[in-house]
Formats: sequence, C-alpha cells, structure tokens
Amino acid sequence: MPHLTTTLDSLPNELIINALNSLPTRSLVPLGAISHRFQALVRRIHYYRLVEATRLQGRELILECYHPSDRLSTPSLFCKYLATDGLSEDADDSNVQDLNQLYSRFQTYLGDENRRPRARRPTARVIEGTEKPLIEVPSYDVNLEADELFTQLCAITNLVKIEPKRGLFLSIDNVTEGLIRVWREWLREQAGQSEADKQFEGQIRPDDSSILWADASHDVGVRFRVLRKDEERTPILFSPDEEPAVSYTLEYQELIVRTNKLLLTIETSEAQQITHAGKAIIIASYV
Repeated sequence: MPHLTTTLDSLPNELIINALNSLPTRSLVPLGAISHRFQALVRRIHYYRLVEATRLQGRELILECYHPSDRLSTPSLFCKYLATDGLSEDADDSNVQDLNQLYSRFQTYLGDENRRPRARRPTARVIEGTEKPLIEVPSYDVNLEADELFTQLCAITNLVKIEPKRGLFLSIDNVTEGLIRVWREWLREQAGQSEADKQFEGQIRPDDSSILWADASHDVGVRFRVLRKDEERTPILFSPDEEPAVSYTLEYQELIVRTNKLLLTIETSEAQQITHAGKAIIIASYV
C-alpha cells in the first residue's frame, strides 16, 4: 500500500479556515505572511470579524469627554453606529494594511436622563408629523483666559454591556483613555470655516485637521463643530500683543474609532469572560 503524505497545500480552504477561526486576531494576522493563499484566507476572516465588530455584539459604546474640573457634572454620551468608510462589500477587494486603517463613525447623543423633556417625549405635533422632533446636539463650552494657548479634555471611550431591565452595567471594557488638547488657534480656524468647508468625503485620515485625537496611535478621535460664542470677555485695557479671553461651543459631530481597535477590545473582553466563568465558585446548601 503506497504511503500517503498530506501537506498543508493539499488541505481544502474550509479546513484551514476552520483552524484559523479559533485564533484571536492578534495571532491570526501575522499568519498572512506564510503564503499568498494564507494571506487571502486571513484577509477574509479578518474582514468578517471587522464587520461583526461594528455591530458591537450586544454592547454600547460610551464616550466620556470632560475638563478635569467638570468630571462629576459632565454627562456621558452614548454612540450610535453610522458607517465604516472604506469597508468594501467584498472581502477580496481589501488587503491587510487597508483593514488596519479603517475607521468607524458614531453619532453621539445624550441619554434620556440628561435630555430636556421635549427631546425625551415627542409632542402631539411631532407624532402627527406636522413638526420635526427636537434633536438635542451634545455640546461642551470651552473658555480660554487671556494668553491661555490651549485647554485639555479627558477622553475615555468604553464598551459596556447594559442589563436591559434595570439599566445596570454588566461589564465595562476600556477602548482607550487619553487627553484631547484643544488649541486656541485650532478653535479660531475651525470657527472661521463655512459649512461647505466642513463637509468631508471618503476614508478618514489621521491628519484630518477637523478631528481631535485622544491618543498618539490615532485610535479614537472626535469631530467637533466649533461655534464662537457671542459674549466677549475682553478686558478694558490690554496689550495689542495679548490674546484676549474667548469662549467657544464645541458641538459633538462624530466619534471616530479605529475599527480594528474595536475588534481587539471585544475579543479581549470575551476572552476574560470565558476565563472568569471557568473560575466561578458555586456556593449552595443541600438538604
């Protein structure tokens, strides 16, 4: 009877994919360097995992963005998924590098407990369709004293699982935590742009000046609409070279998250839940 030797190349794609699917993404992606065949299979698996990650898999994305002095009074913002620019409909049209550079966009909104009554409960005219519902855009006021060049905002992004009946957090997984530095010159430039200038198209770039990033890796950023407040706090006497005190309103437009960062955070959370479940201790009384 002849001796049969089974090589990796002789295995069907279905068996290889089944084996690769058991690996976390951090271990999976480097295997694409083995061969062109493995690269295509890894790319396909990575693509579908990114698509699933944008659905958050039963979680909510929450943004906390505040000045350190306003931490207790600034409400958290919930985030609704909008789109992932550049995510093609066909996994074979993407490469690994492109998949790592994808960003997902989320619309931020206030929870019901922090919205005005009219925004929480539609009026009769809204129900009848004769009046548009009130959309309350989250915002934050920034005040710069004379000659103050910038202010800083703490930015914390978490994925949470919420208990449906009581609204309690069952789990909290940090996506990123960092500081957003808001410069006076950036505020002036953004406030001076017209609405046409603020339109954006195509894939998000880390060098986009309209985005303030919360970390050096450009994993999480916030796109703001900057409005100059009418009231001026200019002192009666000041030097021509001195920058006066100014106030701006930052309206949250979008939260931008690297899609691969979302995926890795979800995978880490699920791995920890499996580990903790295996170490559970059951205490019971038997009669």
